[in-house]
Amino acid sequence: MSKIMGVVHVKGHRWPSTIESILSRTAHALFKETALGVRSGRFIPSLAEFCAYVDEVRAVICGSPDLLIHDLRGRSACLVELRLAPTFGDYSPFIKVAAIKLAIHSWLFSNYYVGNSEWQLSYIAIIHYAKQRGEALDAEVFPLCIRVTDSIRSFIANAYRAWKNKSMVRVSDCKLAKLIYGRRFTRCLNEEVLIDMPSWAASMNEAVNNQLFRKWKAIQRETSVEPR
Repeated sequence: MSKIMGVVHVKGHRWPSTIESILSRTAHALFKETALGVRSGRFIPSLAEFCAYVDEVRAVICGSPDLLIHDLRGRSACLVELRLAPTFGDYSPFIKVAAIKLAIHSWLFSNYYVGNSEWQLSYIAIIHYAKQRGEALDAEVFPLCIRVTDSIRSFIANAYRAWKNKSMVRVSDCKLAKLIYGRRFTRCLNEEVLIDMPSWAASMNEAVNNQLFRKWKAIQRETSVEPR
């Protein structure tokens, strides 16, 4: 999946320098080591890889979220993506890239386990430089419920073709919304994104949507089942 993400372009995002890559790998290693050492009666963290055959491009696409957390009581699982944003300024482009990766992982996960859930719960953990004096880094966690639709499959196929053709896939706010929530449930009016989503999803995704989209509004036309 790294080849696919390599051709995805989000305005304002940049890939880390050599030193920042070392810092990012270190942060990921510590994050996983700490998380995998945690055990409770309900939540079990693990590492996983999911693969799926995409007919349109005749290729097997594989991806590994940073963490897969099993909820034994709810008989479900959530995905976690950790991103390092090496900036003191606006780090929303890094959140957008994390959301794109989680959308792809959600589709691969659903396809791998032949899941029938419409929504996939996930979390974005973002580490960025802190502006406060005396603090080097700050961290935030955003929940993100992703609607698993064929829009994600189409995005994967288009990104794979772009990689083969040595071109690029530019992701606007509108394209990102359609990826996360599905083309059928998303409309774009000027610079505002209108998303057909149930109230529980709008409430859960409010904080991350404020980072993902310049302007957005939730509308409720469809009924949808909350993920367990």
